[in-house]
Amino acid sequence: MLCGAGMAPDATLGFLQGDATVYEAFFGFTEKPFNLTPDPKYLFFSRRHAEASAHLEFGRRERGGFILITGEVGTGKTTLARAFLAQLDPKTATAFVLYPALTARELLSTILQDLKVPVAGDSLKDHVDALHRFLLAARAEGRDVVLLIDEAQDLQVEVLEQVRLLSNLETDTEKLIQIVLIGQSELKDMLARHELRQLAQRITARYHLMPLDRHETAEYVRHRLAVAGGEGKVSFSVPALDVVYRTSGGVPRLMNLVCDRALLAGYVQGKRQIVEEMVRQAAVEVHGRSSRGRLGWPLWAAAGALALVAAFGFGFAARRPLPAPPAASPLPPPAARGDAAAATAVPPPAAPAVVSVPATDALGPLLLSLERSASYTSALDQVQALWGPQRLERTALRTHLDQVRRLNLPVVLEMFHPSRRDTCYLALLRIEGDTAVVSAGVGTARVPLSELDRLWTRQALFLWRDFDALAGGSPDRAAEWARLRLQDLGYSNPDLPQAVARFQHDADLASDGVVGTRTLMTLYSLGPYPRPRLAGTS
Repeated sequence: MLCGAGMAPDATLGFLQGDATVYEAFFGFTEKPFNLTPDPKYLFFSRRHAEASAHLEFGRRERGGFILITGEVGTGKTTLARAFLAQLDPKTATAFVLYPALTARELLSTILQDLKVPVAGDSLKDHVDALHRFLLAARAEGRDVVLLIDEAQDLQVEVLEQVRLLSNLETDTEKLIQIVLIGQSELKDMLARHELRQLAQRITARYHLMPLDRHETAEYVRHRLAVAGGEGKVSFSVPALDVVYRTSGGVPRLMNLVCDRALLAGYVQGKRQIVEEMVRQAAVEVHGRSSRGRLGWPLWAAAGALALVAAFGFGFAARRPLPAPPAASPLPPPAARGDAAAATAVPPPAAPAVVSVPATDALGPLLLSLERSASYTSALDQVQALWGPQRLERTALRTHLDQVRRLNLPVVLEMFHPSRRDTCYLALLRIEGDTAVVSAGVGTARVPLSELDRLWTRQALFLWRDFDALAGGSPDRAAEWARLRLQDLGYSNPDLPQAVARFQHDADLASDGVVGTRTLMTLYSLGPYPRPRLAGTS
């Protein structure tokens, strides 16, 4: 279905209401690089993770027995699992059990819900019969079925035995379901028990995931910074990476905690290179070591840093709306600003000793001259003026330059500069080859597109028109519109979600089969609608 409320014309900018942390804007990240969520795009293929992935692929191709992946806490097992599921053929039916502390019937019910299989009764047999019918139908259609159970060490022995029995659902020549068990080291001990020997004998591929070594730790940190859009904008010194490895033991989850806090320390000090002492400070916070421990930094120093952070309106772990500018935080709508915010403004720090993002003569002075709130209002007015007096939607996106080019719309960009603590805004009006035409007030400036991209936080506000008034209208009319537009673009398919998913894949969008705001904007951008454009004619 088409999104409705999310496209309301009076919608305010999400990134102006506190949905991004302060240091994201300061360093120019598209998102936090060291989140603890198991996002597959951040998966770093160390030698160990590559070997684990190869075992998963080998076991899947064999289509027989179980695949077992174990590892210590925080070594990236769940991220690996999500990456494995993401690369499966779209026709593959998958069930992903995240919280397996269940009874046998509850586990089967969870599996069937994931597979969208209805059950006629409540008994265990009813559930098994329903699953068996589904597996036979899937095999007849040439579809694979994969069951992945994470944190499998929490399964009770009798439930593990029930999982083994599921592997008995088979034809004369092959298993009907591929089962992957992922868990902590205790799972290996469980499967060594005598009563589970039948299950252990059916494991065709197994791998134990170990922490990263020193070299891999450095590559892991650089990888996550690059994925989050921070390449060339922030760096960890070699001694800092040594401390990351020593204090985390090469465990990715601990590295994420330490590096996240080290970036916050870098923001507080106004520096774009993370040095050894910042990581030590972060490790004190993460591990709670005493001031006399080997980490070195006294607790009072860490507490002082936390107090300084609190003065800027946020804590290490909490995410909440931030105060008004000039702090480098999401800005409330200009009308909401009061005199009190200006009175409590914190002056920017001195320029950092190490600046990894130099600005050109064309763009640097411009960014340093802009006042945050005024630049936002001016940039917004500049883009609106290109449309004329039309009723427009406003959509805030975290995006990248290729997507901006694809949407081909003038846009408001949030910008940063190494020598200022807060961010400011520019209107990107045109792209002419390798040059960007921007405005933040009276007149325009021509700046290198590459430099604009380097100093952009990846936050963008698009103004666009819902030409065919689809938002809030009839779902059937919206679906028919989408079908016709996709047919015009060569995406004919009786199944509309499949056609949408194909288009989304080709357009570098999330392939969820739903025409949401970003997909609708992209469809409009490819249509014969009169509008201002970044490149080409209006």
